[in-house]
Amino acid sequence: MNKTRGRRTGKPDTRAQILDAVRRRFLDAGYARTTLRAIAADAGVDVALLSYHFASKQGLFTAAMAIPVRPGELLDHALDAPLQQWPERILRMLLHVWDDPRIGPVLVQTVLTSAAHEGHTGGFDEFLETELLGRLKARLAGRDGDARAVGVILTIAGVLTARYVIRVPTIAAMPQEELIRVAAPGIAVHLRGARPARRPPPG
Repeated sequence: MNKTRGRRTGKPDTRAQILDAVRRRFLDAGYARTTLRAIAADAGVDVALLSYHFASKQGLFTAAMAIPVRPGELLDHALDAPLQQWPERILRMLLHVWDDPRIGPVLVQTVLTSAAHEGHTGGFDEFLETELLGRLKARLAGRDGDARAVGVILTIAGVLTARYVIRVPTIAAMPQEELIRVAAPGIAVHLRGARPARRPPPG
């Protein structure tokens, strides 16, 4: 049996081929139910090639949807601090990304495209559920941790929608630090009294 590993012979644009398979698979099955093995099978490549080029399923999704950042990894970085610093760190990270003239328009277009295709979001909704809300839930201990995480995400979603999607003039024009000062207390309310979950040691 002759199994070809890595790039297929005669198929020079393997990356584009993989991303086409990713888009179809996310559209059909959603983010949570899509596996790297299924994508590799659809694309006709070895699953190791996906990890080599994209590192993870999140990396595949962001590449396929032309999202030039990995929100989950950025959120993890923002949360690597004492819990009382989370509101300002989360907002500062988000505003830095969404205000970037190269990145912000892509994110806004992704949101608008997903909202316009009811029932066919390409897995964007599940991506946010898993990579953002899921990561935040994992960082909060206690029985109320999930509810607190939902409250934080709802507040963030309101800020992003008002500033970048609806573009409320006052909010859209507000300097980053002023917006952080105004919006951070709304996030802090959901974290008041919360306990960070213990993280497993690296390795």
